[in-house]
Amino acid sequence: MKATYQPTRKKDGMIVDQILSGGHMLINKSVQNIHEESLVQNYDLGTRLVVDDRVFRYSRAAGALIAMKAAHQSIADKGVDTHAIASAAGSYEITILDTDPHDKDYYAGGYVWIMNLTTGVYEMYRIKGSAVSAGTSILLTLEEALAVEVPASTWITAWPNIYNNVLGTTTGFMSMVVVALRPVQSGYYFWGQTWGPCFGTSMSVVPGLNSADRDVYFNSDGALMSGVDVDFGTAANPKPQRAGFIITNTTGGGDQFYMLQISP
Repeated sequence: MKATYQPTRKKDGMIVDQILSGGHMLINKSVQNIHEESLVQNYDLGTRLVVDDRVFRYSRAAGALIAMKAAHQSIADKGVDTHAIASAAGSYEITILDTDPHDKDYYAGGYVWIMNLTTGVYEMYRIKGSAVSAGTSILLTLEEALAVEVPASTWITAWPNIYNNVLGTTTGFMSMVVVALRPVQSGYYFWGQTWGPCFGTSMSVVPGLNSADRDVYFNSDGALMSGVDVDFGTAANPKPQRAGFIITNTTGGGDQFYMLQISP
């Protein structure tokens, strides 16, 4: 999708162009600053915003979020078992089984994996939108046309947009997708940072306190972990998600100013 520009004005009156891509601003909605939360959705979920050397994704909080702590995607991978109705090659629509009721566009911005054992062609498509579902099957509209016919009873798994239903709860079974710059209320929309200079809350040992301790990791509650706190490879403490690396010289002590590296 072609990048657009969202002009913003600093206090001194200077106009700064922010690159907006991977989505768009919704019709008749307001420009939302990276430090604002909004009960009204102003952009497509997952819209990518570049501000100087930082990258953000437009997200929706499914629970209250804490400032400068990473938040995770809360939708579990449950799969959808089988493909409900055959779809012809060239079609932009596919119907899948899903026994949960869903509002319109629940799957919009997500992905669908098609394991076509009949043709031997395995494919992955981005989902443009989805219909309202009462809890039996659901119609997905794809960004691209199906390359080959998909027979009935084909194994399919679908995932909704990873920037929807973002939570800040403690869990070891979900990966962090964004860092909130400010406290965010449940149900509100916000710009979650995914790349670039960032600040984090330290779990225990401040990152960079020890020599050669440069990489940082996410604790299960979204706080930063120093490498000293990570016991790699054991059953009790398997390797956590890497957050990035400490930017500053920490000869005189640790620091929580780091280069966030979730998604560029």
